[in-house]
Amino acid sequence: MMILTKTFKISVLIILIPVIIFSAEDERSRIKKDAPRTKEKSMAVFIDYGNGYIDLGKTDSNNIFEGEFVYSEYRPHIKYEIVGDEGRLNIRFSGKVKKDEEDESSKRINTLNKLYDNELLLNLNREIPLTLDLELGVIKGEMELGGMNIKNIDIEVGVSKATIIFDEPNQILMETFAIEGGVGHLLISKLGNANFEDFSFEGGVGSYELDFTGDYKHDVSADIEMGMGKLKIYLPRNIGTRIQVNKSFLSSFSINEIYKKGDIYYNDKWDKSKYSLDLSIEAGVGKIEVIWVE
Repeated sequence: MMILTKTFKISVLIILIPVIIFSAEDERSRIKKDAPRTKEKSMAVFIDYGNGYIDLGKTDSNNIFEGEFVYSEYRPHIKYEIVGDEGRLNIRFSGKVKKDEEDESSKRINTLNKLYDNELLLNLNREIPLTLDLELGVIKGEMELGGMNIKNIDIEVGVSKATIIFDEPNQILMETFAIEGGVGHLLISKLGNANFEDFSFEGGVGSYELDFTGDYKHDVSADIEMGMGKLKIYLPRNIGTRIQVNKSFLSSFSINEIYKKGDIYYNDKWDKSKYSLDLSIEAGVGKIEVIWVE
């Protein structure tokens, strides 16, 4: 009888476990939306995303956008309209964490699975001029923004484990490019492909990597402000570079293969290469490391 009882208990467990897994999966809902391109000559995208996984990229189809949205509790609000000759896509996931609600929100998120229950998968038309305005709370994922026609980017991130990559050159001149990071890790890769004139980055508390390699079309400048944390900057050796550093005694700055005059650093390509990169760095508490790459 003892052997039969143990066998019966094991069998019950084997049967029940798959049931629990499948029922948990069924709790999430999924929305798919797209829209064909018609008379739009430009497009503005606004995303207000509280927490979850994000995958932002491009489509070669004739659709203006293609999206898939997965949620467990709050149905996202997705609206697309054409005003004049501009398409406007507005995506809002409720649960956006406000400054005065961070403690209360963190109590509601008990596990990593709960934190990333939401998923935002969005591909945008690569041919149309784009303005991207993203307000992101607690997110992880990847944004592939290369090979598009982006004229403005404004991204604000609360807590992140994310990568932004320009895998191909941006096809038009980017007028504004601003990113503000809060806490966590953020990698921005191949910035030389972004085709911007001015870039601004503000880091809070976390670990950041800014990769300025890529295909340069003209002179560029970048303003970098760090609060507390670690920052790695990857610079191409073949681009003339000047770096002005303003740091406190609580921060460290590491660089080699450079000439220094006061608080300004130059590489041996400055005033000699076709294009130049002008960096201004302001650091509070933390560590900044510059790494030269081919």
